[in-house]
Amino acid sequence: MKEKVIYLNKQGKELIGSTKEDNKRHFIAHTFLRNEVFIYFKCPHDWKNEHLLETILVPENSFGIQFKHVNLGTKKKVISDASFKRNGYLHLIEVDNARKMIDNKKKIETYKNVLPAFKEQTPILYFFTTTEDRKRKLKEQLQGVRNQVFTFKDIR
Repeated sequence: MKEKVIYLNKQGKELIGSTKEDNKRHFIAHTFLRNEVFIYFKCPHDWKNEHLLETILVPENSFGIQFKHVNLGTKKKVISDASFKRNGYLHLIEVDNARKMIDNKKKIETYKNVLPAFKEQTPILYFFTTTEDRKRKLKEQLQGVRNQVFTFKDIR
């Protein structure tokens, strides 16, 4: 049986003789909130943390030309906090507990570039955030993307 230690306090570090400085403390809250979302969606069996979505955006005037398997387009990628499939659709999860709104806006713009590649079955992007004000701002920024935005109060 394996266990993963995500944080050791001072006593724990002394117990195992660790002198390493731990910078992962700020990820603990994010991990716990992502776990709440996992439970909210009834623990999907195909849940994946840190799911990479990647596509190549081909300029309209390139006619899809390739030279020796090199595409003339630009590669765009985005990593969601988690993902799973249900009813044939990909569900993408974003947990927003500490990110600046300007960073959220940049990530949403990247999603807007990547998601059109899924023409037949557009993924659903879920944002889970901390306040009603952030929820409202995220809804405004997500216009044009298939989405749902919740606060953590909504799912508790």
